[in-house]
Amino acid sequence: MSAHDTMTPFLSTPWVDASGRTLPVRVIPGLRPELIKILKATYPGIINPTIRRLLATCSGLADTELGHIDFTACCFPDEPCSVFQPCLTMAIDDAGRRWIAEVGDQDLPGPVWCVFPDPQVAVHVSNDLYAFLAMLHEHALRGRTLAWLQELSATAQAVWVRRRALALRPNHADHSDEEIRGWLSSLPSDAYVYDLRRPGTVRGWPYGVAGPSARQYRCGRLPVFAVAAAPTDDWRAGQPVTTSPVLPLAAQSMEATPPGMLKGRRRPRFQPASRGYIGPLLDVELRRCA
Repeated sequence: MSAHDTMTPFLSTPWVDASGRTLPVRVIPGLRPELIKILKATYPGIINPTIRRLLATCSGLADTELGHIDFTACCFPDEPCSVFQPCLTMAIDDAGRRWIAEVGDQDLPGPVWCVFPDPQVAVHVSNDLYAFLAMLHEHALRGRTLAWLQELSATAQAVWVRRRALALRPNHADHSDEEIRGWLSSLPSDAYVYDLRRPGTVRGWPYGVAGPSARQYRCGRLPVFAVAAAPTDDWRAGQPVTTSPVLPLAAQSMEATPPGMLKGRRRPRFQPASRGYIGPLLDVELRRCA
């Protein structure tokens, strides 16, 4: 059975829940060959033969609990996280979560990710589009879609709370894989590395861990990601400037000496006792060390 044929039950029959009620999910008709040809030219590398066959049958789903689901890549903005490109932005739900499916060398798009805007975490949902539709279909028929979304949100929150603990530094990550080793050596030393292949690792990547201007990295198409803060030339901007009286070294030495220790000692020539001179006050600017 082809990858396209496996999705036929979700695309050709009404969605009916356990009580016999027909759900409002609708299949959006397929596209004409000339439109598919235009899409293939507009989105190179996305429309492979399997997706072209899918689009000829169905171009998406309407009225799901995630909203409109699009298979054409033209109804929603491109995914801003470049490490997932090329990909299909299939849906953006009411909570602002972006549902994307990577496009690579496999028949169906995948893996599928749910990219949260807050916290800034991408959670792995399924291995491909078929598994995603099967999951969505099952939860809708059982009335568990809301609970499923809450579970994904809890996963995103857990990844964000542990975003530092889950990270590895490039020099502490696994070097046994030659492909990984070469990639790690190209990363900045302050990068946070997240290897989602590790046993027991939560399948989520906190892409916002280093701020909005961070640089994002990925090892090929593996679920191994990294993020590093972007260098800035004006990092000193906004640092507080403090004016503080500074004494000359000799005066500091005299002040640090207990009064009893000065008895019987000659005062330095450059600090006459009769005038009580302690030197000029200097204005200095204190900045954080580099």
